[in-house]
Amino acid sequence: MTEDNVTTSNNEIPYVMRAAQQINYGNVRDVLQLDDNVSVPRELTSKQVLIRVYAASINPADCKLLYGDVSFAIRYSFPHIPGGDVAGVVVDVGSAVGRVRIGDHVYGNLGTNGGGYAEYARAEESMLAIKPTNLTMEEAAAIPLACETSYEALFQRCSSPVGKGTKLFICGGGSATGLFAIQLAKAVGAFVALTCSQRNLFLIEKLGYEIIRNKSEWINMDNQILVID
Repeated sequence: MTEDNVTTSNNEIPYVMRAAQQINYGNVRDVLQLDDNVSVPRELTSKQVLIRVYAASINPADCKLLYGDVSFAIRYSFPHIPGGDVAGVVVDVGSAVGRVRIGDHVYGNLGTNGGGYAEYARAEESMLAIKPTNLTMEEAAAIPLACETSYEALFQRCSSPVGKGTKLFICGGGSATGLFAIQLAKAVGAFVALTCSQRNLFLIEKLGYEIIRNKSEWINMDNQILVID
């Protein structure tokens, strides 16, 4: 969908939309169907927002939910619209929403309730952020869950939260969570060493840090990362 400046009123929001619906647990090709006659989630609580979805990303967690790997903890009534990470434009807001407005470009994680693989999605205001102007909708939609996972691991789950001078080893620096972990750790002054395959090394190079391969060269730790391939 082309990104543009969107403002709307409730009367302009359609009642039906196109969405990918999950009809059971199993192989994606067997349980995911495209439907052009799905109801738009127009009814909002006071703190909810309705988004016109421009981009959505696919995470390993989405696949696990489709396959039913976590159905012992999270169960859906079918048909269900999957998809957690989205980016789009706010088209309606609840009565107590104060941080975002109609027309704002936003991105965020809809949580385990999903709903992102559709033309319109409903979200809690607290789960959304204003999209930076230097990111496309597609780039923004790829951020939430992977970045949240890295942030939680570094600053909430570690027995000693990562900070200035921390020496951190990241296994799989070229993965989505790895790339965010590198940037988050360096932002707080940590020293970072990581593994990365030759295939994904170009992703690490794009981050702009000086890449070294020999620990003896690890001198300017503030701007260097040690890569072990």
